[in-house]
Amino acid sequence: MYPVELITPDGEILKGVIHEDLRFEECDVKAEYIATPSFFNAHAHLLDSIAKDIPRMDLIKAVGDYKLKVLSASDDEIREGVKNSVEMAKMGGTTAILNFTEMGFRGYSIVRDFSEILPLTRPSNLDEAEFLIERSFGFGMSSVRDHDYAFLEELREIAKRRGKIFAIHAGEKDDDDVEKALALEPDLLIHMNMASVKNLKMAMDMEIPIASCIRSNAFFRLLNLKNYEVLSEYDLWLLGTDNAMVCSPSMLEEMHFASYIIGKDLEVFRACVRGFEIFGLKPTFVVFNRRHNLHKCRDPLFGVVRRAETVDVELTVHLEL
Repeated sequence: MYPVELITPDGEILKGVIHEDLRFEECDVKAEYIATPSFFNAHAHLLDSIAKDIPRMDLIKAVGDYKLKVLSASDDEIREGVKNSVEMAKMGGTTAILNFTEMGFRGYSIVRDFSEILPLTRPSNLDEAEFLIERSFGFGMSSVRDHDYAFLEELREIAKRRGKIFAIHAGEKDDDDVEKALALEPDLLIHMNMASVKNLKMAMDMEIPIASCIRSNAFFRLLNLKNYEVLSEYDLWLLGTDNAMVCSPSMLEEMHFASYIIGKDLEVFRACVRGFEIFGLKPTFVVFNRRHNLHKCRDPLFGVVRRAETVDVELTVHLEL
């Protein structure tokens, strides 16, 4: 039995007990644990998990020649790296990872057996697209600069027809690729940190979910506090960890950093858990002990958002609220 302060997806704090049959009963208790919904990583590239400790370089070089060299490794090597990243994410309470999976069928075949990964695949032709759309969560494309636009339009239609997700990067280094990305009416936009405020608000008016990767933006010197401030008030704002070669896949670390940068703990927390609702999935719950980083924390939400680490995770459970 776990006497807990349970934080709901909306940030409400309930006191109660998690019984051995994993049933939550609301009651007045002295809480020895903190429970939260598990975390949803709304944007990751886990195939490059074998290339940690990337040298400092600009964004274009990192995701271009450098990454191509990384992905020339064998499937077994890449799969081993992905497995390590998934295990690290799970240890920190992440139970769903929206992974942008490059290399078409080859990339899909590497990640398909990981139940925590929701693969957004990247086909190179229409035949591959038709095959992958049946087996994946949808398509995850890089900037419109990187693809034939007519091909992107076809992929968008295939995804829409099959009821799958079409996601695309936009506004990561400038605003130049944003309008064409918006014209595709995607189901998810990645980054938008360097989009103009006009285009950012246009995307929000279109009710397109937007995933920020703030540690990655910081690594490439692309932080933009103005846009994060706007996004923090958006009910479809999400957080992700981006390239595993740059950032660990820990949503706890992403949450800490976002809290320090933006200063809005509740909004940051919601951005880490609302992906389940947006994409029609069900979270499990993470139970944190109070023996280490959360010892003497008076506000459970602040404690988890600002300082919880893997060592504080007691277990992950399925609960009915």
